[in-house]
Amino acid sequence: MKKFLIILSVCMTCVNTANGQIINKTPLSIRQTGYKIDAKLDPSLKTVSGNMEAFWVNKSTDIVPDIQLHLYMNAFKSKNSTLYRESGGRLDYKDSDNGWIDIKSFTCRDGTDLIPRMQFISPDDGNLSDQTVLKVMLPEPALPGDTVFIKVSFETKLPSKIMRTGYTDDYYFVGQWFPKFGVYEYAGMRYATKGGWNCHQFHAHSEFYSNHSVYDVKITVPKEYIVGTGGLTLEEKEIDGGKKTVTTRAEDIVDFAWTAWPG
Repeated sequence: MKKFLIILSVCMTCVNTANGQIINKTPLSIRQTGYKIDAKLDPSLKTVSGNMEAFWVNKSTDIVPDIQLHLYMNAFKSKNSTLYRESGGRLDYKDSDNGWIDIKSFTCRDGTDLIPRMQFISPDDGNLSDQTVLKVMLPEPALPGDTVFIKVSFETKLPSKIMRTGYTDDYYFVGQWFPKFGVYEYAGMRYATKGGWNCHQFHAHSEFYSNHSVYDVKITVPKEYIVGTGGLTLEEKEIDGGKKTVTTRAEDIVDFAWTAWPG
């Protein structure tokens, strides 16, 4: 991975005026999902710890008993993941650290513990060693028009020298790093013949499919690090312990990725 800072597109539905105010224009997407994440980078451990509040709206006419989320970082957990098996050995773990994402807590908005309702599934190939898709049975099925709110505490270990995400030396490219909703497709949407989750495993030859979302993300890093994101920076301030917190917002994009580097 080369050390460079990627200039990512800013929030398309916000206009940053001369006096610093933000004007929200007409949303560009249906806002079916949204995420609020408080993330902290630990350069010594190569981890990002996060507390996330997220929502998914059931815009179908189906009664949906579960939610499904991508845990993409688990593709780098072992040589038994589907991504590794399909890569033909191109992912050389001999010279790299593994990566993963651990769920520390998972609750509904009312505090109901959802960890006992969690299950790793492998809908594409039946690979029991692949943990890139998480199924969570809801305490009550989501009726048409319902909004499902979740709170998740997680820790992501970043892999090194790996494509599409991770770190090299003191440069961090943090992509596909948080639990992210799959897409619920109702009958007639794209190729769906009946309602169900389109939440594929992390494959060697596939793209990342998700709803356009709203992201409110706070990122805490050592104060000497420069942070780049796919959103609009709202605030940057130093805090105790030689760190700083960058507050950002991104609207109507399918993923939130960021970089951090003291260079």
